[in-house]
Amino acid sequence: MMVNKQNKFRSLNDILEGFNPLKDRYISREFQKYGYDLAQDLGDLRNRSLYIKLAKEEPREVLEKIKYDVLESKVGNKKKLFMWKVGQYRWQKKLGQRRLDSSFFEFSPDQVARRLLGKILVSVDKYDVLRAGEIAETEAYFGREDLASHARFGKKGRAKIMFEKAGVAYVYLVYGLHSMFNVVAHQKGQAGAVLIRSLRPLVGGKGKIACGPGKLADWLKIDRDFNGEDLVVSTRLGIVKGREIGNAKINSGPRVGVEYAENWVDKPFRFWIKYSRYGSR
Repeated sequence: MMVNKQNKFRSLNDILEGFNPLKDRYISREFQKYGYDLAQDLGDLRNRSLYIKLAKEEPREVLEKIKYDVLESKVGNKKKLFMWKVGQYRWQKKLGQRRLDSSFFEFSPDQVARRLLGKILVSVDKYDVLRAGEIAETEAYFGREDLASHARFGKKGRAKIMFEKAGVAYVYLVYGLHSMFNVVAHQKGQAGAVLIRSLRPLVGGKGKIACGPGKLADWLKIDRDFNGEDLVVSTRLGIVKGREIGNAKINSGPRVGVEYAENWVDKPFRFWIKYSRYGSR
């Protein structure tokens, strides 16, 4: 498997923080032996307690597959690659187990835009590299009545998807260069979408790599090929449960770049987590 050079391995120190020597003291001999053997195979006996904990928590066949993939790779630091792959596997499980269902998106766009703050957007690229970030900023767009929305022209062209099933991706280009990732969100019989403007990176990046809708899509490798992707069942793109952000911790203001929208210019349909350093502006 190819590993994108921009993806940094999660350090052993970070992972060891999750190991509780008191709680995990009495692990069966079987797990102890397999964990020890795993540490030995990877040349990392110093951290054998971590591998013993992994032996208890994860399926043996998964750890074996990851181990052999790592041992056959040409990467020098095999213990870090192993931990990175374990982290990727765990996030893949979250994508399957904690995914938001379609009913989450079947409310008015402004309600969904607020509720999406704190949730986690996950993508898997063509090399099976997973990236994830907490949603920090959103914008709501409504139907025909919203003069800032693509749906103002009716159920045709690229905006047709905004009138269809809630919970699918709506991706379009601006200036012919940057992809904009939106989630179709509306009540039954209406239209709407939520633009995801900014993320706080959790896996595969750090800092302000995803602050701004164009940068966000570039980092997650989202392009127009994802347009219409069902976020409820897709294996390469989805939104999973994160933390709940109460209204007291949410700021709102006018949307960006909608100066043409007459009396809709100043509508407070942009939302962001208060005091977050990951806003797009």
